[in-house]
Amino acid sequence: MQPIERILAEVDRATDEIVQFTADLVRIPTVNPPGEEYEACAHFLGGFLKRRGFEGRVHRCRRPAGAHCAPSAHQRRGIAARSAWARRHLNGHIDVVPAGDGWTVDPFGGLVRDGKIYGRGVCDMKAGIAAAVFAAEAIERAGVPLPGTLEISGTVDEESGGFADVAHLAERGRIAKGRTDFVIIPEPLDVDRICIGHRGVYWFEGDGPRRIGQAACRFSASARSTAWAGCCSRCATS
Repeated sequence: MQPIERILAEVDRATDEIVQFTADLVRIPTVNPPGEEYEACAHFLGGFLKRRGFEGRVHRCRRPAGAHCAPSAHQRRGIAARSAWARRHLNGHIDVVPAGDGWTVDPFGGLVRDGKIYGRGVCDMKAGIAAAVFAAEAIERAGVPLPGTLEISGTVDEESGGFADVAHLAERGRIAKGRTDFVIIPEPLDVDRICIGHRGVYWFEGDGPRRIGQAACRFSASARSTAWAGCCSRCATS
């Protein structure tokens, strides 16, 4: 069996664990704004990785004006000692937007039903964090050597700009040119869409018809159906 087949087989065997881990993350209501339960989630993620052989720590980041900032988990697993070998970094954000109205289930209950997990942040992006964690776990369980170092970070503030935490790791040299060779962020962009950049964030206030949607996804039907879609589109491209 080829290494990739062995890894994928371990992923399949870990299905129940991955679902449980994702549901457990969803049950920690890391709502941003205002920035709740960050420390609890950071310690949960950090403790989980430490029990699986990662070295790491929880960072308390610098708080820029207006940022919602708190601890994040940063873990590394050294597979080999040669610094010339690749250092890979898997990053995901643990904060989620407010749940909003209209839920028929507890948005922070982590309900698993009919092959799906229901809750705020399942897609964006606690399932992505679970994918990163169990990608590393599957490689380890499959016994596939991975020269270099694998790092995983779970950061906050993404929903309000990312300045407080990913920027903090970069400023402190945790993610840096010359130290980090590859960064993968498993955001929910579908399996056939790879994004190499982002337009950034612009905050403003206004009054108008309300419907929760993703402003970054101008192509989505839900975004097009709101009066705000055109405004967001013009702001993003102007």
